Order: sequence, then structure tokens, then C-alpha cells
Amino acid sequence: MNGLWRRLSQGQRDLLLAAVIGVVWFGALNLISGTGLRPRNPAVSVVTGVFLIATVAFARRTPRTMLLVVSILYPFLYAAVGTGLAAQLGLTIFGQPEISDAALQSEIHLVPLLVVGYLAAAAGVRRFTCLFFTMGSLAGLMIGLPTVVAIVLGHVNRDILRGDRYQSLPRSLPSLYSYIDVSLFVFAEALICGMVLLGADARRRRKSVALLEQRNAELIRLRAVEAERAAVAERTRIARDLHDVISHHVSAVVIRAQAADRVADQRPEVLREAIRWIIASGKEALTAMRETVRVLNTASPQVAGDTGSGGGTAPVPDLADVARMGERLQAVGIDVTMELPPRQRQLTSATDLTAVRIIQEALTNVMVHAKATAARVTWQSGPQGELLTIDDNGNGGPPPVNVLETARRNESGRGNGLIGMRERATAVGGTLAVAAGPLGGWRVQAWLPPQN
Repeated sequence: MNGLWRRLSQGQRDLLLAAVIGVVWFGALNLISGTGLRPRNPAVSVVTGVFLIATVAFARRTPRTMLLVVSILYPFLYAAVGTGLAAQLGLTIFGQPEISDAALQSEIHLVPLLVVGYLAAAAGVRRFTCLFFTMGSLAGLMIGLPTVVAIVLGHVNRDILRGDRYQSLPRSLPSLYSYIDVSLFVFAEALICGMVLLGADARRRRKSVALLEQRNAELIRLRAVEAERAAVAERTRIARDLHDVISHHVSAVVIRAQAADRVADQRPEVLREAIRWIIASGKEALTAMRETVRVLNTASPQVAGDTGSGGGTAPVPDLADVARMGERLQAVGIDVTMELPPRQRQLTSATDLTAVRIIQEALTNVMVHAKATAARVTWQSGPQGELLTIDDNGNGGPPPVNVLETARRNESGRGNGLIGMRERATAVGGTLAVAAGPLGGWRVQAWLPPQN
């Protein structure tokens, strides 16, 4: 049953609810018609039932129209039937009232005004407008109607009112004091005011729920975007780590093997020495790769937006590893001098790891691309941050203008080194520059902010 109700549109629900209310309302009137509970003037209860059904059925779809119709027509028809004016005008559809009354005959007859005030306010009609029409309608019914009747009966021949049923009507303005129930009027106005405010509050809460649902949907969408962004950052970090760790070792192995191959026939002892060195370097590279893969397999994803160097998740080298980078270049014929921080310094921060990876990639570029015979690495650490300088005497000439801006990754892998170093420096808030160096080749210089 609940599923069927949910499948109905709001208009269908209103019509169904109005039909149920009509059956209950008129069924109850029929049941009490032969009892002591029968109202003195059943016709006004019929008018109330008709307006209540119409209000429930159409107030949500046409709130302003129904507010005007109910606020104006309901008290008019209620007065016409309740005072016998309809019968006096020859409209016998409601019959002659057993007793004529110019006041509200039952508190339950307030229901159409209460319902239309609530539904109109809940549908978006301004509260002031709802209060003006509903409270004004009630004032006209309970105050204006008896006053008009008293004025009219005070100036006409009372003989025109046939029958004793009209004897209870107010006969003059002074009689209104005892005729109008002021306390009931104040209570009814307060009740209507409360219903209108309740309807406005229901609309406000409905809008708040809709806004929260909209924001929740937006948060879900943003979370998906952030998750995708974090996944992209993680893939970039994995690719960068694998490139930095493996490229350096493999490049040294390839260059040493090529050099040994050129002199193998004349100096076989050099070939044997190179093979032993390649075996040791290969084992070191394999160990480094296994450590990187192990960390990548066990590390939790980084926080979305952290495209840093993986501090806390990537394997952390020490200054001895940096010194061994220079030794690998020495083994392939490049004279490397290094000025590093004191050996007792622990490299634990993301800034330190970034510095190590930049030095590693810069030396790999010197080894593979620069055709250099000498290189110099300087790592200066101070309160203003870390300053890394890598110079070489390569014969490739000065770097092109805006080399960092024009560097692009391609399928051959060229461009990964410069872009990777720049991304690592930027990720921790630093900068990277490439220019002509004092040794005749390139100078790669990076500034990294102080450690937190």
C-alpha cells in the first residue's frame, strides 16, 4: 500500500485524500442526522465539507486561486446559508434553516480556512498574504456578518423575516456585545495565524531538506572527483618513483656495459671487472625496485591533492645513498664531487626525500645525456631552506630558453627527468631552474622550503 502511494503524483495523492475526507465528512453527517448530535443547521456543515474537499484537492496546485476562492466565497456562502439569506432569495437548494444564526455555529467550521492557510503558505504564498486573507475572512464571518445583520434589522420591518427561526439574530448594534463571542474570535484568529506560520515553516524545512540533498549530491560528486584526482596523483607518484629509482641504476649499468664492450677484445680484464660491477649494481637496482614495489603495495593512498614526493610512503634513502650515486658516475668515467650535509643528519622529511630524488635524476641526466666528464653536487641547508646545485661540463651547449616550459613527456621517455624534478620541487613548495653552468654544461638548481 505504501509503495502504491509513493508511485502516485502529488496531484493524484491530493485528489485521493480529498475523496477520503469527503466520504468521512458526509458519512459522519449522515450517521448523526437522526441523533442528538445533529447540528442545528446541517446545511452549513455541507458548505464546510464542500470547501474542505475542494481545498485539499486543489490548494497545492493552485494555492493563490484557492486562497482567494475560499477566503471570499466560503464566508459568503456560509453566511447566506446560516442566516437564511439564501432561502430568502429563493435558493432552496440548502433548504430553510431550522434556526438562523449570524455567528460561527461550530469551531469545526474553521477547518477550510485553517487548511487553505496552511497549504497556501506551504506552497510558497507569502505569509502576510495568507494571514491577510484568512484572518480577514474569519473576521468578516464572525464580526462583520453579525454587524451587517444588526444594522439591516435595525432599519427594516422585521415582519419580512418569516418565522420564529430568525428571532435569534442580532437586532441592533448594542446587541452585538452579547452576541459576538470575542474569546472564540481571538482564539480562532490565533489558530489561523499558527496554521499559516506552520505552513511557512514546513516550506522552509522542505527547502532546507532539498538544499541539503543538493549539497550532499554535490559533495558526493566532489568526492568522486577528489578520489579520481587522488588516484591520478598516486599513479604519477608511482611512475615518478619507479623512474627515479630504476632509471639511475639501469643507465649506469648500460653505460658501463657499453664501455666494457668497446675494450673487451684488447682488455678482457676490464670486461670481467665491468661484469662484476654490473652484477653488483643490478642486485642493488633489484633491491631498490623491490623495496619501492613493497612500499607501494603496502602504503595507503595519499590524501587527495598531495602530489608530493611520497614522504612517509616511499622508501627513505640516506646520505650514504646519495654518495653512492656519485660513485656510480665515477664507475662510468664521470668525476663527481659532492658537498653534502653532515652524515649524521637523518633524511626523514618529504623535503629531504625530494632533494635526494632531484639529485638522483640530475645525475642520471648528466650520465645519459650530457656527455660530461665531470660534475659537481652542492647541497646547502639553512634556515631559508635547502639549496641544491648540480653542475656538469657537458659539451651539449647551454640549455634552450624556457627548457622547463617546453619539456614534454613522450613515448620514448625523454622529458620525464626535467618534468619530474620540477613536479617534485613544486609539490613541496619549492622551485627548480635550469641554466648554463660555470663548468661549461648545464646547471640544475632547486630551492626547497624549510622543513616543518
